[in-house]
Amino acid sequence: MEKNYVYRMDHDTGFAPNTSFGICSLTGCKNNKSGKKRNVEELAERGSWVIGIGGKGTNRPDKLIYAMEVESNLPLEQFRKKYPGKSKYLKGHTPGSNVLVSRKFYYFGENAIDVPSELKHIIIDRQGFWKVSDEDIKKLKRHLSKKYEYGVYGDPNNSETKGKCEKC
Repeated sequence: MEKNYVYRMDHDTGFAPNTSFGICSLTGCKNNKSGKKRNVEELAERGSWVIGIGGKGTNRPDKLIYAMEVESNLPLEQFRKKYPGKSKYLKGHTPGSNVLVSRKFYYFGENAIDVPSELKHIIIDRQGFWKVSDEDIKKLKRHLSKKYEYGVYGDPNNSETKGKCEKC
């Protein structure tokens, strides 16, 4: 069963994903406000991959902004207890939401890279998210590991609003 997800990022401020503390954490923007449909933060589990593709608001449309392998999916309250110093940026964030956490991630931000040609079909062209096959994740991991180690390779694209997510 596929457990990997891709979504189109409307903006990239450093809030979601957040890589400021040596981990990649993701919460907020993928929450479904209506409560009618599940969201990536509820569905992703340990071992899932989540991929952010740039939208027009990122100034990097159709580029790979980041990819992370989920290490844990924690309710916000547990994330705050486990990572007290790393969760300060979530002050005032809605309790009840989940936080995806990873130490195995590639974050490119303003240096977003092209999606490999054999994976162009995973580029999502609207809001929401799609499932991505395990085979496509293997291809992506193989492509990225040839050139990069896990880590941060750029700053957020929308740095003028860094750390703020007014649409979430």
